[in-house]
Amino acid sequence: MIRLLASEGGTMALRPTRLMALLLCALLIAALLPEAPISRAAPLEPIAPIIPAIQTGSNWTGSYFPNRTLSGTPAFTRIDPAIVFNWGPNSPGPGIGVQNWSARWQGVQYLNAGTYRLTVRVDDGVRIYVNGQLVIDEWREQAPTTFTRDIQVSAGVYAFQIDYFQALGDASISFYWEFIQTQSSAWTAQYFNNMFLSGAPVLTRLEPRIEHFWGLGSPDPFVVPADRFSARYTATLAFQAGVYRFVLAGDDGVRLFINDILVIDQWRRQSLTAYSIDVTLAAGLHTIRVEYYEDTEQAAVRLTIDLAIGSPFGAQSDFWYGEYYANPNLSGVPAFLRNDGSSGINFNWNAAPPRPGFPRDYFSARWTRRICTPGRPTRFFLYVDDGARFYIDNTLIIDAWGLIPDTVYQRFVDLTAGCHDLRLEYQQQTLQSFIVLTWDPPDAQVPPFPIPNVVPGSGGQTLTQAVGLVANASRLNVRAADNTASAILGQIQQGTLVTILGRNAAATWLRIRTPSGLVGWVNAGFIQTNVDIRTLAIDGAPGGIGQPSGVRGQLTSGLRLREGPGLTFREYFIIEWGQTVDLIGRSLDGQWYETIYNGQRGWIYAFYVRIIQGNPFSLPITG
Repeated sequence: MIRLLASEGGTMALRPTRLMALLLCALLIAALLPEAPISRAAPLEPIAPIIPAIQTGSNWTGSYFPNRTLSGTPAFTRIDPAIVFNWGPNSPGPGIGVQNWSARWQGVQYLNAGTYRLTVRVDDGVRIYVNGQLVIDEWREQAPTTFTRDIQVSAGVYAFQIDYFQALGDASISFYWEFIQTQSSAWTAQYFNNMFLSGAPVLTRLEPRIEHFWGLGSPDPFVVPADRFSARYTATLAFQAGVYRFVLAGDDGVRLFINDILVIDQWRRQSLTAYSIDVTLAAGLHTIRVEYYEDTEQAAVRLTIDLAIGSPFGAQSDFWYGEYYANPNLSGVPAFLRNDGSSGINFNWNAAPPRPGFPRDYFSARWTRRICTPGRPTRFFLYVDDGARFYIDNTLIIDAWGLIPDTVYQRFVDLTAGCHDLRLEYQQQTLQSFIVLTWDPPDAQVPPFPIPNVVPGSGGQTLTQAVGLVANASRLNVRAADNTASAILGQIQQGTLVTILGRNAAATWLRIRTPSGLVGWVNAGFIQTNVDIRTLAIDGAPGGIGQPSGVRGQLTSGLRLREGPGLTFREYFIIEWGQTVDLIGRSLDGQWYETIYNGQRGWIYAFYVRIIQGNPFSLPITG
């Protein structure tokens, strides 16, 4: 994840003071009351503010002190029209000597939204505050020196304070600001009749978004060719502080720049492919630039920007993606991210933080993942202290947000067949801290309690292979096959440790061996394991791994069949849009599917595969 934050000497984001904004609005309303009725027949076009290139402000209250520390009672106070002085070897006024004195200027200034560059040239020391925030600190003896600082503001009234001291020699100070950037109302699109963004653009226009699917066509057939053209899109957009997910798709080459930093670079001929990156942005304005080129055949480019909630792998994620915040309200930027497994959520931190260096009180977390089910009523259990919220497909199922002692919640949900997005949010305030989420019947391992910790050499068994613990049932049937219609071979008690020999294709049943030597099949929902059961070999499937699994997908874009799960692997050929393929495996991160097409075994990008049959999470991890 890339962090783009305000750096020292860089840009700062500030907000207007509320009281000053209200006072100014009242004065403006009184001054601008119309003398004649205004027609409301048609909306007025927005008018950009006319802002002088350089501004010095006005009506500064200047207090002058006969010492270098701004202490005591000022020798005199006056209204200065601007802070632009060159006293040389002279005194600024009565009661002040020519050396060892100081001054403070205070004023209220209205600023339009945008980025401003503050500039001060001073001999000797200076400090500048905006709304009480120190933005320039050069409090020392020095020859005439110029200092600058960029600040980002929303429209409103701002309180400025400039502190100055004079030591020996000449005395001077000049302070001003200039408007250097404003928020864009649309994307500036420039189109070139070559693939290299070279020369003058043949077409420039404003566009509300970057979302183009020209196919075999052109952005403008009168001036831009259908093939071998390029484009540049630029906008300066306002962001709140947070983590944002940029998804850039193109056919052919694309590049994404944020504040002139290259964050996505896929400048090559390719079928329509999407690239995603999470970027942490400070509050304020940021300049976004997309560059694109089209070679031949299909042409398309699209950019989406959203808050980064959940895994960057999106819909293919079957693990819990954890986002941890050092505050109780899920606000701002996560302090850290991690993969919290593909089982149920089961954390009991008690007096410890989620990880060293993180607070143990007044924090929050969000977990997201996707599960796929055959469609059936499901009971969800949530046990939490303090607060939690649980969503399925963005619908709030359990709302227990706040300082609540340990409580168990149960909800029945009739899940439809297919995949569903789960989101669990947690808030810890003080004292106990734990959260457990499970569901029944389970579609993944649901840990009610941990597998006993077996240490080699301690007299226990060394875990050298997949093992499981019987859970969620006092007695569990061991059957002859992976279904409830098969014969019962025996029963095992809760807490029994068994050896796992394999699984069925859907990962709903496990073939196990009991401590007494009994071999048979048990329902996977009642076994807690030390491995992800979907990584186990399929036991009893005709032909084993590599044969059709019953999972099929349809391509929503033309895709290259590659030798392995990644863009660096050699490609065999292109599978056309709309084709149906049999899936036989998937990559560990869920971004690639393994398939056999026209007798050729290879890998395709999962982002453009729509599942039309079966459960993709039942596929074995083969790459």
